[in-house]
Amino acid sequence: MTRIRKIGIGCAAFLLLCAVCFGVFQARSQWIDAGHVGIVYNANGGLDRSKTLRPQRVFVGWGQRIYQYPTMLLNAIYTQDTEEGEQKSADGVLVTTKDNQNTVFDISVIYRVKKEDVYKAFDSFGPISIIDVQILHIRRALKEAANNIGTQYDVFELMGPKREEASKKLTAEMQRLLSYKGITVELATFCTCEPTADLQNKINSRVNAYTDLQISKIRSDIAEIDRQTAVVLAGANQQARQISASKTQGTSLEMLQLQTDAAAIEKWNGSLSPIQQAPGQTIVIGSGELQRMTGGNKR
Repeated sequence: MTRIRKIGIGCAAFLLLCAVCFGVFQARSQWIDAGHVGIVYNANGGLDRSKTLRPQRVFVGWGQRIYQYPTMLLNAIYTQDTEEGEQKSADGVLVTTKDNQNTVFDISVIYRVKKEDVYKAFDSFGPISIIDVQILHIRRALKEAANNIGTQYDVFELMGPKREEASKKLTAEMQRLLSYKGITVELATFCTCEPTADLQNKINSRVNAYTDLQISKIRSDIAEIDRQTAVVLAGANQQARQISASKTQGTSLEMLQLQTDAAAIEKWNGSLSPIQQAPGQTIVIGSGELQRMTGGNKR
């Protein structure tokens, strides 16, 4: 009985040890999220540069810590809209343009950390999270880049026709400022702006002037259409009068012929001429016969 009891106690101890080990493993385990890579920092030996950790569950030993960096694309939005962006506050970027306008723009930055740059990023920013890097360091670089590019355009160009061109330059400038720190900027874009009251008045004036110009062009087009319509109508009326005159003339000639025929019928006494004409024959009619045929001598 004592031996069975010892075996039971041993099994229980073993199960307890397994449970403790499993609990410790679970407590000391960490997931490397999909679209990220991880690096291991040891309290004693520093950063382990021998390998990067792909997405998986890894055991974190005593004195170790895992830092993750996104290899997938992230979008940092710096906007005045308090409902958007990472910071729920007005976070737009103040840009000075070449016409000395200070205007707040919403700017979007799409970035990531390539697998081969994770150690460069750690050396540049230390153990802070990528979100803090985005809020602090990327935003600081963005303010510098936006003002470097903004001074090349006036505010209306930056809001409209030159925005795409300026965004390409902004992307290149952000890449210059952040690539050596391990941050790869794929795209930086000037979005909407928050105009000041003075700028809004200028915008309204330009819009009104443009509207008046468009109205003037429309009126000019309408006048030209009316002129062309009048020319076409005048030509059509003239052609109609010509056709009517030609028809009237033809009708008049036909009426004269009919009138002549009617007069001859009225003078005919109903008698047929006794003289029958043969082909090629010349007929000579005397005055008496002519009078008889025309009814000139009635007795």
